[in-house]
Amino acid sequence: MRAIIVDDEPLMIKKFMRLSQGIEGLDLIGEFEDGTSALEFVKDHVIDIAFLDVEMPVMDGITLAKRLKEIRKDILVVFITAYDEYIRESNLIGGDYYLVKPYTRDVLELMMDKIRLLANRQNKEIYIQTFGRFVVKKNGIPIRLTGKAKEILALIVTKCGKEISNEEIYSTIWEGRPYSNDNMAVYYNAIRRLRKSLKAAGVENLLISTARGQMVDPSVFDCDYYEWKNKNTDFRSYFEGEFLSEYSWGEHILTQILEEYGLLETKEEKK
Repeated sequence: MRAIIVDDEPLMIKKFMRLSQGIEGLDLIGEFEDGTSALEFVKDHVIDIAFLDVEMPVMDGITLAKRLKEIRKDILVVFITAYDEYIRESNLIGGDYYLVKPYTRDVLELMMDKIRLLANRQNKEIYIQTFGRFVVKKNGIPIRLTGKAKEILALIVTKCGKEISNEEIYSTIWEGRPYSNDNMAVYYNAIRRLRKSLKAAGVENLLISTARGQMVDPSVFDCDYYEWKNKNTDFRSYFEGEFLSEYSWGEHILTQILEEYGLLETKEEKK
């Protein structure tokens, strides 16, 4: 993966070059001490990754990242800084990783493992967002899903490719309604609407019906929740305190996430 580094401190550039030398998949083809020079270079060269110092004179790393993405929207951006106060701002402009100084060779190798996963994710048409509100995107554009059909898919996605029975889906989403053949007819109508919407978007292979229930095919999409469960992403890059926030049953999974990171008390204090 072709990369550039931009840092107004020459010694930090040399350190990065020394520590990153020989890392598989990383080809550093440009080093710059200012954003303007980096922009001119990227206009004439194909770049996959940009390592950007955040605090620089004239043009800071956040501004430079925005300008770079105007040239090539799929460029991966890794911010480098001695402070973690810029995480939220970097997320807003599509930062992909946050490298905090001082870092070691091991940290750089771990970072590249995550970057490779992000690069592979860009090759898939479908991306599913669960942190925050539920969104299914095809090539970056949200697919139109509504009502119970959308909620059913969200619940199935949380099973990470495992089968969930039709009865469990119904009892979870239509909580409080007794299970009966008549009531299940409402559920099957919602399933038909879901399949119709997925087919219209050209992603019908996302959902698989079984003899007992439903499941998704994780091989055809990427998902922020899956990346977190597999420890393949920096948790802070995605999570801002909400998980499937429009669905009450998402609270149970949210509690597990908060417990994993010792944040449950913080959420309780906000109530």
